[in-house]
Amino acid sequence: MRVDFNGQLSDVVCMSDRDLFASLIEGIESRAAKARRRAFWLPRKERKKFIYDQTFRNDIEAVAYPLAKGMKCLPNFVDPKTYHEKMRSLYLTHPNPLMSLAADKIEMHKLCSYFDTPIVPLGMYGAYEDPADLDVTTLPETCYLKVNDGCKMNMLHARGKPMTPLWLRIFERKWWHVDHWRRQGELHYRDIPRRMLVEEALLPLNTLRETAVYCIYGEPYVYSIVGFNYHGYERFRGQVSINGAYQRVAARFGKYLPISIAGTSDEFEAILETAKRLSRPFAHSRIDFMQNGDRTVVGEITLSPRAFNNPDRDLATEIERGDLIDMDRLEDSLATCRQIAADLGWPVEASFGHLAEDPRLATGGQ
Repeated sequence: MRVDFNGQLSDVVCMSDRDLFASLIEGIESRAAKARRRAFWLPRKERKKFIYDQTFRNDIEAVAYPLAKGMKCLPNFVDPKTYHEKMRSLYLTHPNPLMSLAADKIEMHKLCSYFDTPIVPLGMYGAYEDPADLDVTTLPETCYLKVNDGCKMNMLHARGKPMTPLWLRIFERKWWHVDHWRRQGELHYRDIPRRMLVEEALLPLNTLRETAVYCIYGEPYVYSIVGFNYHGYERFRGQVSINGAYQRVAARFGKYLPISIAGTSDEFEAILETAKRLSRPFAHSRIDFMQNGDRTVVGEITLSPRAFNNPDRDLATEIERGDLIDMDRLEDSLATCRQIAADLGWPVEASFGHLAEDPRLATGGQ
């Protein structure tokens, strides 16, 4: 059946007619509206959880909805073809415990040590199960406070912006009750025990650069570089293919930037080697580096860039990028990842990814 993918007709992407797509979107948004009205009377910290639980009847709906909104049709999770379909389907069919460990801003330090990476993460000053356990008078001169199982949930402690008991309570009130995995259905975050991380701050911001290397089973194929100003806003952004691979995506995501911006040739080789080692167990990952002056550090291991809910408007690009990912390798990859998880003392079973035989994969959970 031919259905729309961002306004393009395709025989290979979506499985359902428009009625089934519409029923998914309308059903979820109707339940969400009712839940928001009922949640008004609940304690503030319970509202988001209540709304999520009342909105989505199962994990498939939660994973399908954001992507369906982006694709403007029902995702194909039975036989995914596009890049975003393949990546989002892993939350439902690939119970990989190492995905959670890698996404944990604390535990990923262990993964870097395990692979003996040439570049290491930022220094870690401490981890706390309860923010109230932190004595702010013991903090170093500069650092970041971060929630380890979330994204963009952090606060800077520095000269002119000191962390005080009041700001610590604001930190706790703003983020501590937020389950990041519920925001966009990124289910691998669900298995991360919540802690607060006190981490080294790589300052100043106006000279900070972020280099991200996109990899498939340990093979880098695109890198991007972002620079910032004093206020943390982007000064420049560029994305370039590696070894000529995947020119289409590189061309669509920013202007050309020479490798020299990422440092010397030796520094860039160290970045690539670190990215190869950390990404080897995963079908797809983005290894994020931070650079300032003569320092380069591992920032994060990102397994779901932009939550995999913002597909490219060009269908050919989506399919080309999807073709790079061999889903037949997932079974062997899972065995490897479980062994690494066991070696690092992490649970070898995941709470997600056990729905490979569920017929609702074909209907967005309906």
